[in-house]
Amino acid sequence: MAPKVIINYQSDNLRYTTQELNNYKLYTWQTHVSDFLDKLLPTVPDKIPNFIISTDDRKELANQLREIISTHKIDYIFPLYNDMMLPYIHDLVGINKQQCDILSSKENYTNHAYNIGIPVPITHLKLRRQFPVVAKPANGTGGIGIKVLNNWSEYRYFLDDIHYNDLNSHYIYQEFIEGPTVSVSGRIVDGEYILDCIYDIEISDLPFRAETGFTWPSKVDTSVQCDIGNYCKIMCESLDYNNGPFMADFVVRDNVPYLVDFSPRLSTSGQTIIKYSANCNYNRILMDSIVHKTKEKIKLDKAVVFRYFNLGKGKYKVSMRPGVEYDELKLPNQQQYLRRLDLLVGLNGYAITTDKRLLNAEIKYENVLTHINITKQS
Repeated sequence: MAPKVIINYQSDNLRYTTQELNNYKLYTWQTHVSDFLDKLLPTVPDKIPNFIISTDDRKELANQLREIISTHKIDYIFPLYNDMMLPYIHDLVGINKQQCDILSSKENYTNHAYNIGIPVPITHLKLRRQFPVVAKPANGTGGIGIKVLNNWSEYRYFLDDIHYNDLNSHYIYQEFIEGPTVSVSGRIVDGEYILDCIYDIEISDLPFRAETGFTWPSKVDTSVQCDIGNYCKIMCESLDYNNGPFMADFVVRDNVPYLVDFSPRLSTSGQTIIKYSANCNYNRILMDSIVHKTKEKIKLDKAVVFRYFNLGKGKYKVSMRPGVEYDELKLPNQQQYLRRLDLLVGLNGYAITTDKRLLNAEIKYENVLTHINITKQS
């Protein structure tokens, strides 16, 4: 009998998962918390049982999820979920309490990384006089509540703007490091460290820090990439994390990579880069490594550009002229919002282009832009 896997089908980032996991019995769950967010929910594919959980209380959400898992004898949670859920479901995804206490808090894993010799931004629990700083919820995810502050005046405005953080969490304040952002996707299988991909992340205009694009191969120096890979391995070993996926983000300044994010889950952007570069079903490879302890290696081949279109807030009329080459395309929604967090950037639409060389993939992406007709409505 095929193992049963439940997927948090909360966003379009899961678009490949249900297609690739055809050797598993699949279930999905979606959380309904507001009319606005409900409109953004993707449609679950036919014939896959879907469970609706209507609560904004994460502990209650976890309790209902546990009941679903118990009733239907589900074996695994697919490891792509909201980081803010980790404290409530850590035992269901193979994370013990000690690991969870570190990994579910940016403050804690930043301190942990610092103590084992991994470069991290200078971090404080209270705002100091040094600006600019990055203000972020201690247990946030997806760019929610993150903002770069340049002075005390912006901080006072930020306090009024804090409703974008629904976490009831305290904030940490990190030095703002200017430089390229580099991300890592990998796995640990029975203690064996497997680094699948290192790629670049493009970030929205300040003061926000939403992810707007991704490219492979990375443009940072190979020695820096080597350091990044080693730091991820050290982090996993220090946590005694022996089975499961991991993702990490670094900001590079003067060839020094500073760890700014680390989580024991699949990276939403990483799965896309790997899928198109290696021409593989990475979701299946990852799930097989969890369930069957397989150690299939990834061979990245084609350069990839995965980038959201850049639209300002407002309503638009969008159409596409034929005669352009791309690997995947989603046109922008008619209604656009500020690009202040990852979820809203997804409404911009995107194109994915590939080629043997990154320059050629970029040319293909630019050609896509020339074939899209976008008119802002009054």
